[in-house]
Amino acid sequence: MTKHQRPYHSPFAAMLTGERFALATKLAAQYHLDESQVMFAYLQITAAVAEPGKAVIAQQPEIDRRFQAFLEGSNQSETH
Repeated sequence: MTKHQRPYHSPFAAMLTGERFALATKLAAQYHLDESQVMFAYLQITAAVAEPGKAVIAQQPEIDRRFQAFLEGSNQSETH
C-alpha cells in the first residue's frame, strides 16, 4: 500500500490571486503593519526565492516560511 502525499496548500495562497489585498489587510491588522508593507514583503520574498524557469508553486513552502518569519519578526519588534 502506498501513501498518497497531499499537495502543499499555502496559508498565503490568496496573495497570488485577486484576493491579495483582502489577505494583506487581514494580515496587516493582525501583525500591526500597513497593507503595503505586507504586499511588498511578499513580493520581495517571492522574487528572492523563485527560480527562473520554474513555477512559483514549487518554491511555495519556502516562500511561506520566509513570509511567516517576516510577519512574526515584525510583530516582535512591536512588543520590544
